[in-house]
Amino acid sequence: MSEKKNYYWIKKGDKTTRIGLTQEAQETLGDVKYVELPDLDSEIKKGESSGEIEAQKAVIELESPVDGKIVKVNDKLNDNPELLNGSEKDAWFFEVNN
Repeated sequence: MSEKKNYYWIKKGDKTTRIGLTQEAQETLGDVKYVELPDLDSEIKKGESSGEIEAQKAVIELESPVDGKIVKVNDKLNDNPELLNGSEKDAWFFEVNN
């Protein structure tokens, strides 16, 4: 499972860009059991690991599709990783500054 470019969606806003899990990735991975998110205020680089996703069918690195500074993380995933199996609107990891 090295081809992950279709695993993440990117939504660019006025000040931040939000990164989430696509419907295709949800189907490929199965039920998400655990998510490790990056730390707030950490700098990430495109293609580098910024966390981990443990799911029913696979464990994958959360590779950032963008460069930036983490300005917001989806804290709800700590207690409810299954939110990543819902609508794409709710299946987001973090936001970086633009």
